[in-house]
Amino acid sequence: MQTTEEKPLNIIQYTAGSLLIITLLILSFISSNVLAAAPAADWHRTAWQGEKAWKSTSSGWTAIVSEERSRLVSLAESDHGENLLYVSTKAAVSWGGHRCWLGPQSKWKKGWPPSDDWEASAAAHVKAAGSLLTITHPHSDSSYPRLIRSYQWRRGVLHCNLIWQGGCHHAIHILQVPRWSVIHLQRAISKAFPLGYGMPPVFGPVETLADVAIKPDVGRADGDRMELRHANLAEKIAVAPQELTADIGNYQLKMRPGAVSGVTAAAPDHGLLTQVFVGDLENSFIELEQLSRYVKDGRAASEILIEPSRK
Repeated sequence: MQTTEEKPLNIIQYTAGSLLIITLLILSFISSNVLAAAPAADWHRTAWQGEKAWKSTSSGWTAIVSEERSRLVSLAESDHGENLLYVSTKAAVSWGGHRCWLGPQSKWKKGWPPSDDWEASAAAHVKAAGSLLTITHPHSDSSYPRLIRSYQWRRGVLHCNLIWQGGCHHAIHILQVPRWSVIHLQRAISKAFPLGYGMPPVFGPVETLADVAIKPDVGRADGDRMELRHANLAEKIAVAPQELTADIGNYQLKMRPGAVSGVTAAAPDHGLLTQVFVGDLENSFIELEQLSRYVKDGRAASEILIEPSRK
């Protein structure tokens, strides 16, 4: 009787042990797959073209931010390395990549170029906190607000935020892409804009938007859809706020407005806050631009979202 009573107990112990092992294996499998599907996008120190920099990887894409340029300078597929952004040497007027200014340009001391604190200076301070990288610009000229940027991957989309305080300004986000990019956008024909877009001055502050057609070698319209290409003929076009798409070889780059805070109802450039500058022989790039509404005196933030993909 003793032997027959022990057998059920052994079976129960064996079954419980097996269930525990199977459960642990399932949990381990789930955990490893969750980690593989959503890898940490923490920022790490690196070097980029001899410059001090930081890099972060998400969903197979690597973003690099240069300390010496205070900006995003590279966005590339992690195992390929082809940069989807245009960058130039620091000897040039424009350092390329993700440029950030505050408008209106009419308030700049010289009209052009923008303050060195915004465009041509190394970061005053850099802070990496996990997946969030914060870049603080220098502030040598008190007549302009200090700029603070942040970069963070979220589900394969790079969130690029610009923060400032004081004065009556609006944000200007500019992303430079190679000259062979093909840009796609939408126009909206209206009484105010019979062509569905406006033409700001190529260089200089915007006083009015010209109601003239874009050069045919640069822009083509098919219904509401428009396509822009670099043709060594400088042009600039302004449209209603929207997502811009750049076809760059085998890749695609989308840039759209993100979250904003502290803004008023007043808008620059007659509300046509999405703009594209197509360069000429001396400017061998295309600029994708997103403007914010005006902010008066208080603290404000303006964000763009950048989403790279393979076609």
